[in-house]
Amino acid sequence: MKKKLAILSVITCSVYFFMSAPKVFAQTSFSKRVVASGFNSAWEVVYGPNDSLWVTENKSYLISRVNIANGVKTQLIDLRATDASINFTSSSGTQPQGGLMGLVIHPNLYSANPAVRAAKPWVYAAYVYNRGSCPGTNTSCIFTTKIVRFDYNGNTLSNPVTILNTIPGSSDHNSGRLVISPVVEPGADAAHTQYRLYYTVGDMGAGQFLNTTRAENAQNVNIMEGKVLRINTEIDGDGGQDNWVPNDNPFYNSSLITPQDYVFSYGHRNAQGLAWGNVNGINFLYSSEQMDRTDDEINIIEAGRNYGWDQVSGYCDDNVNGYKIGQNTSANEGAFCTVTAIHKEPIFTTFTATAAQMPGLMAQSNNALWPTIASSSIEFYGSSIIPGWAGSLLVTPLKRDLVYRVKLNAVGDGITGDTVSYFRQDGDRIRRITASPDGFKLYVARDLSATSNGGAIMEYIYTGPLLAINDNGEKPAIVKNLVQVYPNPVSNILYVQGKKEMRKPLLAQLYDINGKMVKAVTSYKNNFSIDISSFPRGVYTFKLYNAFDVEMQIEKIIKF
Repeated sequence: MKKKLAILSVITCSVYFFMSAPKVFAQTSFSKRVVASGFNSAWEVVYGPNDSLWVTENKSYLISRVNIANGVKTQLIDLRATDASINFTSSSGTQPQGGLMGLVIHPNLYSANPAVRAAKPWVYAAYVYNRGSCPGTNTSCIFTTKIVRFDYNGNTLSNPVTILNTIPGSSDHNSGRLVISPVVEPGADAAHTQYRLYYTVGDMGAGQFLNTTRAENAQNVNIMEGKVLRINTEIDGDGGQDNWVPNDNPFYNSSLITPQDYVFSYGHRNAQGLAWGNVNGINFLYSSEQMDRTDDEINIIEAGRNYGWDQVSGYCDDNVNGYKIGQNTSANEGAFCTVTAIHKEPIFTTFTATAAQMPGLMAQSNNALWPTIASSSIEFYGSSIIPGWAGSLLVTPLKRDLVYRVKLNAVGDGITGDTVSYFRQDGDRIRRITASPDGFKLYVARDLSATSNGGAIMEYIYTGPLLAINDNGEKPAIVKNLVQVYPNPVSNILYVQGKKEMRKPLLAQLYDINGKMVKAVTSYKNNFSIDISSFPRGVYTFKLYNAFDVEMQIEKIIKF
């Protein structure tokens, strides 16, 4: 079943949908602190061995290890100082989007056995290294990205081995997320049986901003733009560049290694989020992907599948038909989906405009006002520590000062319900969220330009009640309804009635369907009212916090 969070006018069918959906109650408590600051700007945050965070800084090209307990940074490598092939500085000229981006640590380095760690002490990083020609304002500079493997020894990364150095780059939509398979993947023999790397490459921003005349290649399987690549973590003995190409990649041709040999999936716009998750023993590769004005996507990445860009944005629901998306001057989603058997729709889209709303959206030139959230990372939460969270996806937006959570269904191939938000008002430009292995802690990195906590990594520690022993985590734990909010649907006055004493003052907030706070009311009484008579008709989210900033309740409210 398709799931999308839409921008809705309250007509009969939409009122019925939200009235029939279960109410969402939450009482989720976290403490928070800044672990470390001064990053410029943190792109990747990996939970490393010995309770450390490994961080890439996209502007300064530094890779550091951070001691979580005291925030001390240990610089492992300065790529600008050690890699002479980087031919531009961060202080002048057109810059690539991202710069130093993805990083993963080989699973051997997490072993308690020194011999296992020494056998494959590998760390992989992806970064833009070459600024080529700069044709002009309508086609930005042509950059090139590479993936390099380093040896980790003590406090240094050394002995670089270039795996792939022909990945296209741009001033926009480089994507740049790098993950490693959760298990050793099978091959024809021992050399071909190994962990694999998965790497996202965007569509270079073709058709927008500085790249309005750049070709859109997301549908061209033999160009790496708009793709997810799959690469060996070590040579497989096939010789030459074929050493790094898995022989079971969907478009592999051993006679001559070309870009298509690396391609795992295609038709992507800007998949900055990529994360593995295990549901009922099955591993899924989830991605979050930035779309244009509407339909930011959550996808399950599968071999050989086409994810639609620039023929489709979000679902095959025809909402963008007739409009320009990418370099497609007149989209026809239904026609493409009908004839493209390998096309795969997203499992969820955030903030989708209907066909009727598209004219107004296309006329809006300020992208800050578009409903897209600019999703920048995704994390799978598989722990049973936080009630109701097991089997959830956490998605970070660049355009919002919060983190979204969506709940996967029981088999992991779809979403149940809609988004719930957390960690509000600590700053926008959220670049990455990372969960600790024990399930208690979440680490959030923000760009240097964030409204608050810019260049910092924050830690959020769950402090609420633990999941009951007999709860298998498949369904959210039921949190007692502490507050009655009525009537719902409501026309003018919304009444809030506390069922038990709560620490004052109470803070009630109402958010519109775009996640924008439209009203805040403070009360020193358990029972109070909120006048929403001036609100446009629609669906709103009510949130209530106590004096300790503990989230006491969340509820969907329909204004008619």
